[in-house]
Amino acid sequence: MSSFSMVLLEGGVDVEVAVNLSEMTSILDAEVPRYSCGDFGYNVRPGRATVGRHWSFEVSVFQLGQPKREFLPLGHMELTAEDKGYVSISIPPRVEQKIPGTDAADWDGKLFGAFVCQLLNSLHERHLIDLPGALPKV
Repeated sequence: MSSFSMVLLEGGVDVEVAVNLSEMTSILDAEVPRYSCGDFGYNVRPGRATVGRHWSFEVSVFQLGQPKREFLPLGHMELTAEDKGYVSISIPPRVEQKIPGTDAADWDGKLFGAFVCQLLNSLHERHLIDLPGALPKV
């Protein structure tokens, strides 16, 4: 894992994008299936929600090329609708995330770090956030 990914996981990520909640979930639906790290693909599954206001998502991985997908949890992220059509995306620091099985699936944070970097790169490619360049995937 790159040292940059490690810093993102340790400190967490909070960004605000100029789309509404529905648009952001559509972006996740379109982008996440393209993400990968080594032999793993990603899945984002909604959890608790306040319709139109807040969504909690669990991020998990699965082994590519396997006939039966076993999803291994990595962490979670929160989407919150803000005023004037903005959405706040929050990925809490890794130490604050209490999801059973994450240590077994991603003990060093490499897979979750790659997900976070790919998410930020996708937002940058869509001109929703500014980055100095593409973030490392691993």
